[in-house]
Amino acid sequence: MKRLSFVALALGVLTASSPRSAEGQYPSAMGPYGVRTIEDLVLHDSLRHREIPLKVYYPAARGPFPVIVFSHGALASKDAYSALGEYWASYGYVSVHPSHADSIADSGYSGTLKQAINDPNAWENRPRDVSFVLDALAHVDRLAPELKGELDLSHIGVAGHSFGAYTASLIGGTTVLIPGHRGPQSFADKRVAAVVMLSPQGEGRLGLTADSWDHLRLPVLIMYGSLDFGPFGEPPSWRNEAFEKAPPGDKYDVELEGANHMKFAGFAVAGERPDRTFQSVKYDTLAFWDAYLKRDPIARRYLKDLKVAPEVGRLATK
Repeated sequence: MKRLSFVALALGVLTASSPRSAEGQYPSAMGPYGVRTIEDLVLHDSLRHREIPLKVYYPAARGPFPVIVFSHGALASKDAYSALGEYWASYGYVSVHPSHADSIADSGYSGTLKQAINDPNAWENRPRDVSFVLDALAHVDRLAPELKGELDLSHIGVAGHSFGAYTASLIGGTTVLIPGHRGPQSFADKRVAAVVMLSPQGEGRLGLTADSWDHLRLPVLIMYGSLDFGPFGEPPSWRNEAFEKAPPGDKYDVELEGANHMKFAGFAVAGERPDRTFQSVKYDTLAFWDAYLKRDPIARRYLKDLKVAPEVGRLATK
């Protein structure tokens, strides 16, 4: 079953092709496109006997638009991270959010967080979910006719938070050691042009080794917080090992001062002022997608010249 709904229409002085302000900064407000959603769209993977629920955010305009597949954190679902899906869609992206098998809401998972992230079956199946979704998107208009002509499958990015960052990393070329398999395993998908990793993992967990990032050659944006400790007490610096150990070239590493792990999920509390951390996540990821999915030279210069004030965080590039 799927439901189509109209989420928002944000009209302003910005154009669809150039979301930057007059000062050259990316805004955290919604963009010029209205956003539509498709809910409860279900794909069936007959080889793995697996159903994959999807939620899709897309611009209320004629496409095609670049595609972002977003992988949720452990125990979450396709319905989490809606603030990112809506934001990206409002600037001209189709944001596709699958639910993985560890989703409590959509898959009935009953294990703990630590059980979910320590399950080698999940290490394999999460990136396979993403690749299956990419396979299905070429024919998805059979299930969702409103997406006909909306998807630019020649420009694809994959993003994720926490366990979803791990998933995106594997799709981008990170290799892992999986019990029962000989040697490092790769789940790289060559259709993907760029990867965003929010609060990723470092060496010593989930099959990751010092050599895991040797083949992570795609453009990558990594974001984490100065209070973003690992699930087993690892220091926040553990989360930037992918940046430190991956080959140089189009790599961006942003540590946000004072941000903890869940700040990157964008959960809003009624009456709260917009969170500075999440505002940074929104406009930095948008600039990155514009640079590497839309090939916008102005966005590339924006990233090259990006400065982060010490009270906001730290930035490294290579």
